[in-house]
Amino acid sequence: MQQVDPLFAIYRSRADKLVAELWAAHLAAGAIAGLICALFTSLGWWAMPIALIAACGLAAFWLGVGERRLRSVMLPAGSQECSAADEPRLANVIEGICLLVGVERPTIVVHPAAEANAAAFGRHPERTTVVVTRGLLDELGRIELEAVVARLLTQVRDGSVAYLTTAVTTVGLPALMWSSLWPLVHARLERGASTGSDFDDDAKAVKLTRYPPGLADALDAMSGAGVRTPAPKATWPLWSADPRAAEASEPDDLPDYRADLETRVAVLREF
Repeated sequence: MQQVDPLFAIYRSRADKLVAELWAAHLAAGAIAGLICALFTSLGWWAMPIALIAACGLAAFWLGVGERRLRSVMLPAGSQECSAADEPRLANVIEGICLLVGVERPTIVVHPAAEANAAAFGRHPERTTVVVTRGLLDELGRIELEAVVARLLTQVRDGSVAYLTTAVTTVGLPALMWSSLWPLVHARLERGASTGSDFDDDAKAVKLTRYPPGLADALDAMSGAGVRTPAPKATWPLWSADPRAAEASEPDDLPDYRADLETRVAVLREF
């Protein structure tokens, strides 16, 4: 039976607000365009409803494009959707954690990257995709893998994965489509994504597994293998370890809600 996390309604409300902002921006642009056409073309005031309908269609179009684009960049060539027969250890761990957390079994995909990282995305908890890199599977034992999966699935349960996915596909859409636009959207995206912190998510995961050294050891191994995947910068909020975490020379190089791996490990060792 699916459990309802107390934070779910909060994250759902924030996600809905981002979608509403996207619609409002398109409708405002449509109204301005319609007014200009009404005043300076032969369409007259018929231009206004036509422009607003076109704006609604464009907003819906971009929402669909964002989801498809995110899926394509998170699952590059060489990614493999796997079953219990393909990756029995991973599938068994995910199914076990799903029962503990109370969420539906996600789609499981193995990313070909040699770096060790994991992510979850999906605007709806019942249609979530969990991405685990090949490097992570090679580096982690079962206990460490359980800790990483627990972290992802507690984020699915509390709604933060759905919210972050919405942020990436709305606020971060320009950079998701064209990586050169990252400097234009990164500050707004980071503000939109800063709903919690790595420490909060780590704490929820170890509360579930009741074994803090498991996640600490996993983060240690991930740091040693590297966490910088080829995914675009706009997707960085979705990854368990921020791709900048192992490379930042100063903690201030990371957004407020992300922490460097060394600090996260130190905190977990104190549990």
